[in-house]
Amino acid sequence: MKFITKKLYYVFGFAFFLIGLLGYYLPVLPGTIFMILSAYFFMHSSESFYNKIVNNPYYGKPIKSYIEENVIPLKTKFIILFSIWIATIISILFIPIEGYLAKINFFTFDLRIDLQFISILLSLIGTFFVLKTKNR
Repeated sequence: MKFITKKLYYVFGFAFFLIGLLGYYLPVLPGTIFMILSAYFFMHSSESFYNKIVNNPYYGKPIKSYIEENVIPLKTKFIILFSIWIATIISILFIPIEGYLAKINFFTFDLRIDLQFISILLSLIGTFFVLKTKNR
């Protein structure tokens, strides 16, 4: 079973690594969070790939400090929170008032999953996790 788990972590590590690389070049996709996920999966499956990520001169230092010490520099926290909430506000402005992800009908009861509510909820969760980490 451990062999299967290790191989699955290896596949996830490469998938998140590729998404992370795209995130550094595409303006709408965050790169660092996917590199953190990639490093986490490689930490449990391939020590050599984990070391390549955390020792990279361009993006390795913040990833290593987050994974090993759970630290985000204060300046970076401000950038992250500013980005989260600007993206949330923009997405709320562009989602129509009647925009919903799903509508489920139960006899006379309509259950709607609101996209604006989901975007605010996800931003609050992200804000909580960013503020929960230690400062450098």
